Amino acid sequence: MEIVQDYKIQQVISRKGIFLLMALTMLVVLSIKPAKSQTTPYNQFSNEFADVESLGKKWTLEFNLGQTYTSIPPNNHSPFAKASQFYLRGWAHYYPSSRWKLSYFMALFGNVSIPDIEQSKNFEIRYALQGIYYINKIGYSLLTRFRLEDRRIQNDAKTFEAYYRLRAQLKYTQPINGKVIRKGIYYSVLSEELLVKTQAALTGKDFFDRNRLTIGGGYALTDDTQIELLYSNEWLPRPAGNLVYNCYQINFAFTDLFRKYKDKNKSHELHSGDNGN
Repeated sequence: MEIVQDYKIQQVISRKGIFLLMALTMLVVLSIKPAKSQTTPYNQFSNEFADVESLGKKWTLEFNLGQTYTSIPPNNHSPFAKASQFYLRGWAHYYPSSRWKLSYFMALFGNVSIPDIEQSKNFEIRYALQGIYYINKIGYSLLTRFRLEDRRIQNDAKTFEAYYRLRAQLKYTQPINGKVIRKGIYYSVLSEELLVKTQAALTGKDFFDRNRLTIGGGYALTDDTQIELLYSNEWLPRPAGNLVYNCYQINFAFTDLFRKYKDKNKSHELHSGDNGN
């Protein structure tokens, strides 16, 4: 009886989470007055490789490698027309409880061609503090994420302009053919994120940076390896002309990839030594 009751409670929370996510999206769309300027769409493609390495029960390290391609106006059909950005990022995660994850990262971005800041062949150094609160992790995952970014963007004079950006995200993940994400499980992803920023010469005086809506799914190749196919729509209202990014993503996520590779090599060496004797 308690199991049935818990399942019903989870379903109610799950429905409330989806409703909250969609309501937040509608609130953003309705609360911001559309500009009269023309909207320029871009088609983009991005990918990311992420690996999380365990350091005991409370700490993990994470490493990201990613890149983005973008279309070029006026022909905006091909998302592979031009390389847009690449980045290297390193994280330190701390888990004070089962519901909280606190994080810090340092990253280097190579901004080859960024449409919203009209930047070409310059670098960006980024630092961030992040907190994630997991509302529930049984049968689905509903989380809230807050991130404060310190961005140092190189301008044409090769000096770095600093500004801050605050990001708030609500993300819902639902396993499809199981209750938890493990080998052989498909899952769906839906998220809504708002981004606001301070003023800078490169990024303009707008307080509202963008709204990002993401939908898609993933598949667990193993218990420690997932692949995700996602679509995100980014809306950037700007006085000179609004921008819309239609971004198609493929992401790979690994857990303890380096440690398992090291353990495998160590085991192979031991077996080779045994065979030699």
